Amino acid sequence: MDVLRGAARVIVRYRVAFALIALFLLVVSIYGMSQLRFESDLSSMLPEGNPAIDDYNALQNEFQSGDSTIIVVKIDSIEPGGVYDIRDPGVIEAVYELEQRLREREYVTDTMSIADVYMQVLGRLPRTEEEARFVLDMLPPEQRYSLVSRDYTMTMILVTISREKKTETLVRVYEGIQEDMESVKFPRNVEIIQTGNIGVTYRILQLLQSDLNKTMAISFILVIALLLYFYRSPVKAAIPLIPLVFGVAMTLGFMGLAGIPLDLATTTIGAMLIGMGIDYGIHVTNRYYEERRSGRDIEEAAAEAVAETGKALLGAALTTIAGFAAMYLSTLPMLHNLATTLILGLSLAALNAVVITPAVIILEEDVMRKLRGHYVPPEVRSSAGFIGSAFHSLGKAIKAKPHAFLGAVFMVTLIFAYGVTQVTTEVRLEKFVPPGMPEIEAIMDVRTEFGGQDELYVLVRADDVRNPAIVRAMYRFENQVKADSYYNGVFSSESLADVVYRQYGYIPNDGEKIKAVLASYQGSGLVSSDYSMAVIKFTGDFGGASMDEFRKIMRYFEDETAMAQGTEFPPGVRLALTGDLYLNYVLDQLTSVEINRISTYGTVFVVLIVMLLFRRIRVALAMITPMFLGALWTVGFMGLAGIPFTQSLAGVISMIVGLGVDYGMHLTHRFLEEMNEGNPRPIVTAVGSVGPGILAGALTTAGGFLALLAGELPTIHDFGVTLAFGIFASMMAAYLVTPALLQIFYGRKIGGDSR
Repeated sequence: MDVLRGAARVIVRYRVAFALIALFLLVVSIYGMSQLRFESDLSSMLPEGNPAIDDYNALQNEFQSGDSTIIVVKIDSIEPGGVYDIRDPGVIEAVYELEQRLREREYVTDTMSIADVYMQVLGRLPRTEEEARFVLDMLPPEQRYSLVSRDYTMTMILVTISREKKTETLVRVYEGIQEDMESVKFPRNVEIIQTGNIGVTYRILQLLQSDLNKTMAISFILVIALLLYFYRSPVKAAIPLIPLVFGVAMTLGFMGLAGIPLDLATTTIGAMLIGMGIDYGIHVTNRYYEERRSGRDIEEAAAEAVAETGKALLGAALTTIAGFAAMYLSTLPMLHNLATTLILGLSLAALNAVVITPAVIILEEDVMRKLRGHYVPPEVRSSAGFIGSAFHSLGKAIKAKPHAFLGAVFMVTLIFAYGVTQVTTEVRLEKFVPPGMPEIEAIMDVRTEFGGQDELYVLVRADDVRNPAIVRAMYRFENQVKADSYYNGVFSSESLADVVYRQYGYIPNDGEKIKAVLASYQGSGLVSSDYSMAVIKFTGDFGGASMDEFRKIMRYFEDETAMAQGTEFPPGVRLALTGDLYLNYVLDQLTSVEINRISTYGTVFVVLIVMLLFRRIRVALAMITPMFLGALWTVGFMGLAGIPFTQSLAGVISMIVGLGVDYGMHLTHRFLEEMNEGNPRPIVTAVGSVGPGILAGALTTAGGFLALLAGELPTIHDFGVTLAFGIFASMMAAYLVTPALLQIFYGRKIGGDSR
């Protein structure tokens, strides 16, 4: 305590120097913020060394595969003077022109469209609609309707992309393709949309940036409104706000300097820090005004405020950081980044509140004294009035019937326990974009009309994949999978076995014949340059209508791949499933494991800290029971509300545990203080005095979280709703359970002399 009080005096005495240092760091942070980058690459969300990532990198490096975009061309209106059929020669000519422009891009490795069919059959583009119809009618139905919709109002251009997995490259690729699309004049009534993996990912990047700015702005507005209510003055409201602004800016600056990206999880950091970090400045400011009203001079009041609030901040920070630190045990890099930024951000918010607030608050008092000739410490809105009376009545009711309140809590818990059984997970990239976005609508159209254009790859590794036994096994494996298309959603497949079969009508036993075919093959990469790897590409609708269906399809491919390796292929040949869609499945499996691991460790860490601080089982039980209930109610709420666990929500329970335990801790601490001082009704006093403060803190914290509702990305929206509900659930559990348990444990001992 002497150390803390001595540090407080140093901070107050050298407040100007500390403020100048903070200003310098703010300037550095502003530069760091200019280095921030946004990240939506799926492979960066998985841990390094994961076999799925190694296989995916092999696919990228050896075959320049695994990335594509789809340009949907469709009739979107029936206005007079326009076209009504995708077979119109003007449409086909525009499609062909767009293809030629795309092929000039260095990152485009291949394209395919309806125009290619006409060039192969006629050697030119059709001159009349009748000619266009005649060529398409010659094709088998399954081939025809893989190019155009059955009502001939939609077609598509498939573009294969080879690019570095960097955000900057993705933006350049998307914008380059979009530029080509805009440069080609399509007939009236025709709409073209870029979708697929590139289009959806680009849209997510755009929404990440807009959501960061929007949610931070709204969070600031909510917090400012609360501060104006409590302090009744814009100047007074700015005092706790200034250290918070410094803390948020420094955190974002550090992220930029350290190369920590803004992704689906860390984009929420601004609004979250505003909601959680404002409490620190409020505590210091309120204590300063309290000390000034009691008669202390400026520096003594500031030193006392820093020293006394420092104790409370330290205790609250330890439990909160313990909950957040559990995310470090996750194998998902995204959660590591979120834990780093949250812990750093809260630490900086607390440090700035202690270091900067004295300088700001004393400066404000000096200026006001010079302007007005006198200074009167303001009265902050207290717990008087309706709110104070309500909490006082609640305390009396709990004191009278603690078991009744516990019974009511038990009934509520049963409802949320049912919700826990309804919780699901969701990791499919397309589900992270809001419904109604053109890219998502286009993907749905593609799946409806063409059976889907999702891609899965099977890597085949061997000494020489041109071995006739291996090529024959690849051919058998492909056909076995396609035979189950009613179940697995496969629409087509491609491999070097198909190239050989098209040449000879069978798979020859002569390896030299296979080598000759591959030597003259000019198509897309199906075999590595050293012939140690080959790829089997499956195209279809693999995303499924639900996560359960998606998992069934992925498990099917895993099982078939493993079975083929053991029975169809020669010994020593290894098969591995890969591709962007398979990475989604791997991420789904990891997310399910991480939810349990992080939640368990976060809870254990918080419980250990509470036990070390208080060392009494019954006291600790009264504190941590609301924490458990808050977490349980939150998961149940997610199930009842249909909010799935995503990779960004995997650590939400650990976060709620770290934040929610503070409410029970405040009530218990005040109860023990009142009981030891001989108060005959410590429960009533504790609930009546601490309850309004807990409510104010929960409102500011939840306000920051609820600002995330303004985000357009569903995962950001769900993150805000879940955390806000978790805060209020923990608060309500603390109001109802902690006082009831304390009354049951200590009610008989209350008499003024109990320890």
